[in-house]
Amino acid sequence: MIGMVGELLLLIALVAGGVSGAAFFQSARSGRGAPRWMPIARGGWYVMGAAVLAASGLLKRWRPSVMTVVAVHQTVLLTMVVGVQLGGGFELGASPFDTLAEAMPEAPIVQQNPGFVPADGTGLNDLLQNPWMAIHPPIMFTGFAAMLVPFAFALAALWKRRYTEWVKPALPWTLFAAMMLGTGIAMGGYWAYVTLNFGGYWAWDPVENASLVPWLVGIAALHTMLVQKKSGRAHKASLLLTILAYTLVVYSTYLTRSNVLSNASVHAFVSLGMDTQLLAWVVGTLGVGVGMLVWRWGDLPTPSSEARFLSREFMMFSGALLLAAIAAVVTVGTSSPILGQLFRNSPSGVPVEFYNRWTLPLALGVVFLAGLGQLFWWNKMTIEHLNRVLLKPIAGAVAATVAVLIFTPFARQTVARAPAGGGGSGGEAAAQQTAGIVGIEGAFEALSTFWATYGQGLLLILLVFAAFFALFGNGLVMWRIGRGNPRMAGGALGHVGFALLMLGVVASSAFSDPIAPRGLTEEGKERTAFVAAKGRAQQVDGYTVTYEGKTKNERGRGVYELRFETPGGDTFTLRPVAYQGSGKQWFMHPDLKHYFSKDIYASVTPREATGQQSSEKNGGEITLGKGQRRTLGTDRFDVTFEGFAADVPPARTPDSAKIAVAARLKVANRRTGETRRLQPIYLVMQDRSERFGQVTIDDWGLTITFTGMNVDLVVQAKEKPFIGVLWAGILVLSMGLGLAMYRRTKALAFSEDRRGTEA
Repeated sequence: MIGMVGELLLLIALVAGGVSGAAFFQSARSGRGAPRWMPIARGGWYVMGAAVLAASGLLKRWRPSVMTVVAVHQTVLLTMVVGVQLGGGFELGASPFDTLAEAMPEAPIVQQNPGFVPADGTGLNDLLQNPWMAIHPPIMFTGFAAMLVPFAFALAALWKRRYTEWVKPALPWTLFAAMMLGTGIAMGGYWAYVTLNFGGYWAWDPVENASLVPWLVGIAALHTMLVQKKSGRAHKASLLLTILAYTLVVYSTYLTRSNVLSNASVHAFVSLGMDTQLLAWVVGTLGVGVGMLVWRWGDLPTPSSEARFLSREFMMFSGALLLAAIAAVVTVGTSSPILGQLFRNSPSGVPVEFYNRWTLPLALGVVFLAGLGQLFWWNKMTIEHLNRVLLKPIAGAVAATVAVLIFTPFARQTVARAPAGGGGSGGEAAAQQTAGIVGIEGAFEALSTFWATYGQGLLLILLVFAAFFALFGNGLVMWRIGRGNPRMAGGALGHVGFALLMLGVVASSAFSDPIAPRGLTEEGKERTAFVAAKGRAQQVDGYTVTYEGKTKNERGRGVYELRFETPGGDTFTLRPVAYQGSGKQWFMHPDLKHYFSKDIYASVTPREATGQQSSEKNGGEITLGKGQRRTLGTDRFDVTFEGFAADVPPARTPDSAKIAVAARLKVANRRTGETRRLQPIYLVMQDRSERFGQVTIDDWGLTITFTGMNVDLVVQAKEKPFIGVLWAGILVLSMGLGLAMYRRTKALAFSEDRRGTEA
């Protein structure tokens, strides 16, 4: 009976989800000029979750206990998609059929005309009007929704005391959820890479992190489920991680769909007024899942002996624990705006360095175990076999790592470049401590100083070694298995993809090189931008760059043509886009040139990004070209313009400044013969507004303000070496998960058919 009710609810959910998804395009999320592929507006995840689970319920009949769990969560999703009026002004969810008058009853226009219908909607944010946003959300939401199925199997197992048999039917769904969610996250990263102008694909933004954490825990659960299936161990870990994986999906929904991250994330959604309901969903999911696990804890099977250190089970379980630890670190950082409210008002999120510092050593362990896991899985490992099995992948990893250190700028970009607070002074301090202080305390302090200066670079070298080890080790396993039964190679293929992914992450980050004038700022940071005038060719870091002019694309948006000539003589044109949106906000989209070994990336900030701040000028205004000199005042000061500088010290720029350029001026006092050098600055803020700084020589009674430039663009360009390895790794990892899912699905179908025949 319960199963029939569950299937009926799933059918209703499918119909309701489709209707609401097709019907709802409210004025705040759509416009008549929006592209046809524009994604579903505010109810996307709820609609997608309802539709995916409804379709899966119609395709597959599960036990009534599993269907009950799915049906309950479907009911919750339905209330959020459709909206349920409970009377007394209390409503569950948000109806997609609300009129403007119902949604904004206090608006003046509604007060004057209750039947007001806007001529057009405001449309989606311009950054979201990208074809990748038609692909990325549905795939990621499918992964979110599919995470419910293993969760339902886990709760049903606890309910019915079927602690061992739930893993086999849950495995294909766990693989499917991990594949879809991981692919969706990767597509979101690619969207950021080709659409946003920060030059990367991952910024540790809380909303980005909120989707990553369930994937990490889901992958950890997958590995403990395999351990349980093979050895009868890890029952408790499998149940706990499976419960947490879906709970974190719900928690990520709360983080992104409520107001809690509105001040901490550039991707936060506008609240739909369901914050309390979302929080109740999180607490209810976690409470029921963990509560049932605690209730049955003493009844769960316990292995008679612990796994051997050199066993496949120990390696996989250890890897799962490290993945869970990374997820915990990211969860703490992501939740810091919420946790911080316990101690202060309007707390800020943690800096990016927090994630890098804490996840790097954990990721190193995960990658190394990813190499060992498959080698141990397909070899009955003993001390005698250890050298024979590990010799080839270790030798290959050592050779590849040495080649990276010798033939690439990796060492210069990581170990040789001290992080903030380090540098040459740190090395001298370490030497002084070692030479002048005898004893444990002095040695520890010297070691601490050395590690603070060079530790992250050394960890990155070890990560490169571990990634090559995982690549070669899993490659050998995949080659051996693939020759016999290719369908069995899903795990090895996935680990090869993971190794490529990590190599791509390190390469695209450590080797990323700005195309800008050489040299460091006073703070030891590299210059990251240069200025360009129309029609003027200039040499920038070995490239010849010419700004050829501005055109418009088919949507009437400004396209700025930059012709690049590489040091090798290759010529190409990049066409980054910059335009002012309907809300008067400026948007900048980069353009890329793809090579086999690298990408060339360019983004521009045009001079007309917004109006300049006016400033009072008592002494008149002069225009200078590079090398030109003019006299100010009554023959008192000679001012020579020596050029632009992108090395503005951070102390002179506010935190909200995105680009800073200084005018290098030499000012000579003709009366005293004294010469001083000044650098008034030009700033582009995060909101794309411009500000112009001034400098004052008090004892001369002279103030100079930077009121404009005769250049047309500020250009940010970068080389992104080997970033294609990252995208290839994601593709191979997804293929490995898909192959493993296919194999597990076929095995499950065969098992069910055999049971039916025997019955």
